[in-house]
Amino acid sequence: MMVSMLAIPAAVTITVFSIVELVTLGLGIYWLCNKQARLRDIAEMRARLDELAPSDPEYGAARALYTSMVVDATRWGFFAAESGSGGDSGTADHGGSDRVGDSGGSGHSH
Repeated sequence: MMVSMLAIPAAVTITVFSIVELVTLGLGIYWLCNKQARLRDIAEMRARLDELAPSDPEYGAARALYTSMVVDATRWGFFAAESGSGGDSGTADHGGSDRVGDSGGSGHSH
């Protein structure tokens, strides 16, 4: 009788821990796959942005979408490995501010 009283709570505890472990593992795998997909999407958007000239009508929308994607990825820590100890230094390469600075600088010099 004593073994039966301990076996049922032990089985329930092991079952609950197993379910929690499986859910945690599933979320971890999903996060890694989502991270890779988002980084791939950001790279594709950056390539598309590089193809466009600042005078193209689509440039503003593409730049806004790219910036939004980079901000979201930074918020989720996707660039954490690239940033090192500098915090935001990893996202500076993703900003693509070279075009905006060049076109703005030449516009102000006239």
